[in-house]
Amino acid sequence: MMKRKLILTGAALSLAVAMTGCGGKPVINQQPSSQEKNAVDTQAQTETTAPAAASDTTPAQTVTGTVDEETAQKIALEHAGVKATDATITKSRLDYEGRRQVYEIEWYAGGKKYDYEIAVDTGEVLSSGYDEKTAGWSGSNSVTVSEADAKQTALGRVSGATQKDIYEWQFDYDDGRPEYEGKIIYGGTEYDFTIDASSGAVVEWEAESVR
Repeated sequence: MMKRKLILTGAALSLAVAMTGCGGKPVINQQPSSQEKNAVDTQAQTETTAPAAASDTTPAQTVTGTVDEETAQKIALEHAGVKATDATITKSRLDYEGRRQVYEIEWYAGGKKYDYEIAVDTGEVLSSGYDEKTAGWSGSNSVTVSEADAKQTALGRVSGATQKDIYEWQFDYDDGRPEYEGKIIYGGTEYDFTIDASSGAVVEWEAESVR
């Protein structure tokens, strides 16, 4: 009987040892599996290489004008009342007025030299003018045109303008020739002019937007 009891006790002890070796006891500090490790590494790499938010530093695009050079010339000539067949264009180029693109156009017609600036984006006449070169001056040094008549001649060129819109006015001589010089500001445009005091002809006229 004693012998059988010892055998059973030994068997129980062997079984306990076997269970301990087979994982019956929880494992501490278990290392992650290779699949779990790869998943963590992939997530970390994705976060590291994620693109930063796009910065708002894209340079502004250049505005393309809607009026070409040929159209600008046509606008200028029509504004001046000059036929293309009567004009000799001496300058026609693209330039800038401040940050705005313009066409600078010059031509001769009827003894006058014309200067124009046309906006590329709208076709607006930004400035215009002419100088008498071979005609207009009477050549006389006598004053035959009154100041009142000369003012009416100038105002007649600016529809809607009145005496109160004349901001400058003076009588002077240029190389012995009597003339009236004045300035009209009306409707967002400034007009500078010279009128021959002997013939009453407008020998210089310039208009420029002041808006």
